[in-house]
Amino acid sequence: MVIDREKMVKALRDRLHEAFMSRYQGSAYARIARATGYADGYMQALLDAGLVGEKELLSVVGEERQRAFRTENPFSAAADAA
Repeated sequence: MVIDREKMVKALRDRLHEAFMSRYQGSAYARIARATGYADGYMQALLDAGLVGEKELLSVVGEERQRAFRTENPFSAAADAA
């Protein structure tokens, strides 16, 4: 079985985006906790498998946090363009 690293990192990005959007949208605690737990478990699995390093993981988390904040923040430049 071949592991497609790029697909797995994309899946992690999706899980992180869901977790951050849940938080920024003020979702119920259970939804935030579930989304965060999925993302945390996925990150740990990628680290344990040696598919990503800590620096890359931190970079991905930071990028997704910024993307979710720009998407949800009504005062961001992205909102001005709409």
